[in-house]
Amino acid sequence: MIALTLAGSLMGCMTMDSFFFNGTPVTSYALGGDIIPPEDVEQVTFTTDDGWTDYGVWAHQPDPNAPVFVYFHGNADNIDHYWLNNDDPTKPGRVEFYWQMGFNTFIFDYRGYGMTGGDPTYTTLQTDGDSAAEYVMSATGLTSDQLYYHALSLGGVPALKAAADYPPKAMSTEDVFANISMIVNDASDLDLPPGWFVQDDWDNAAAAADVHVPILIMHGDSDTYINPYSAELIYAQANDPRVIWHPPGCDHDTTPDIDPTEYIAHLNGWISGADWPS
Repeated sequence: MIALTLAGSLMGCMTMDSFFFNGTPVTSYALGGDIIPPEDVEQVTFTTDDGWTDYGVWAHQPDPNAPVFVYFHGNADNIDHYWLNNDDPTKPGRVEFYWQMGFNTFIFDYRGYGMTGGDPTYTTLQTDGDSAAEYVMSATGLTSDQLYYHALSLGGVPALKAAADYPPKAMSTEDVFANISMIVNDASDLDLPPGWFVQDDWDNAAAAADVHVPILIMHGDSDTYINPYSAELIYAQANDPRVIWHPPGCDHDTTPDIDPTEYIAHLNGWISGADWPS
């Protein structure tokens, strides 16, 4: 957890860029489960704009015209971590959850994660996100404004960049940090400029100002990993139509498990446009 380990990490080195990335290189993905039929699972690769090979997996719907949901996952582990719910096998994993909602769901691994391999940086994270959007458009024959983007935590960095470059129909963020200043201030008693630790710009609030699509900003009000106030800062910079929701009693990445009914209602209302403020 950032709040518990960041201060020590900062004292041991002069940059925290590498702290964001917690992927594990693997030679195969441990997919499976009883929810998504094997025939609806497709592992793919795509070439990034700078020539790297990224790995992704589709959870296809039987209806090829179902909405396309591009999932930008968080910093913990790889695709298979978000496929199944290993913490509670009685509940669906994140990809299973969105597939059950009726979405053609695409998840991919950034550099440094899973079979994608390589060395992650802030720049490659954004390049991977843009390239994933390009791949999904190419694979489906859809334009970006026919897609939906959803970002969890670290996924806010590539998702907001992709949304600015390839605007989707709408997007949502979940438990995304606002900027590096908030993380440093929350995690350490050191009153030092965040630039002393970070070589790149990690300002999701500022990035939201460049996004001109409907945005739903979700952040559990009991998040002990990323300060829920991050959502307020992102909301302040975002463009209309925008909505902010703090799911009560929810920690980091727990809303689909704790309050699935409201979570589904918020996502469906946003994807359909029914909940866009006029």
